[in-house]
Amino acid sequence: MSAWYSISGSIPVRRCPEVDAIAAEIRAHCDRDFAVNLEPRDAEVDEFSIEGAGEFAAGGVLVLDELLESLGSYAVEAAVLTGEYENEPCELVVAPTVEAGATALSHFRLNQIKPMLRKLTAQDRQSLVTLLQEPDS
Repeated sequence: MSAWYSISGSIPVRRCPEVDAIAAEIRAHCDRDFAVNLEPRDAEVDEFSIEGAGEFAAGGVLVLDELLESLGSYAVEAAVLTGEYENEPCELVVAPTVEAGATALSHFRLNQIKPMLRKLTAQDRQSLVTLLQEPDS
């Protein structure tokens, strides 16, 4: 069994041999269907980027996600990578801490809904304000 997967995005990471090794593992795992780059950003930080799509054997997507998530220990800031898994949208958060990841995902979600919010009627905007003021359930 195989799965179709696409992923793209970038993560600012500290420059170190461990990041180089993880990037090499990701390149080897993704083969030729993905562009995997590690470009200098400044004296201490590189920009890791990935973009591509392809078929993965059973468990292959999970391995790739785990490799990407392992960059979180070296991330300068959290990032949300986007893609599709079996034609369904997906996001992968890579972050140095759980809190940083939650914040990055929240900002990502807010940016997704901003264009839709502008099209709400005044009544629906008020309903949204009310909903946002309710305690979490």
